[in-house]
Amino acid sequence: MNGRGAAADPWKAMSHTVMPTGGGRGVELLLAHCDALTRLEGARKPAIERLERRVGRDLAHLLVSALAARTPRCVDLAA
Repeated sequence: MNGRGAAADPWKAMSHTVMPTGGGRGVELLLAHCDALTRLEGARKPAIERLERRVGRDLAHLLVSALAARTPRCVDLAA
């Protein structure tokens, strides 16, 4: 305490409500979108499985390891 009696929140910002009270549907819409994203995430297979199905296991792992490498590396693709 500094003894001056100054208000810590002169603009009364701490008394504002977090949720809108005007009857808008913003909160409900945001929650619906979050719910839809959660459902979508559970329905999709992991990306590595989808990539393996498209290009094969060996090439998928080669691509992922090349992309995930901290330093770029040359990869010999000649068979």
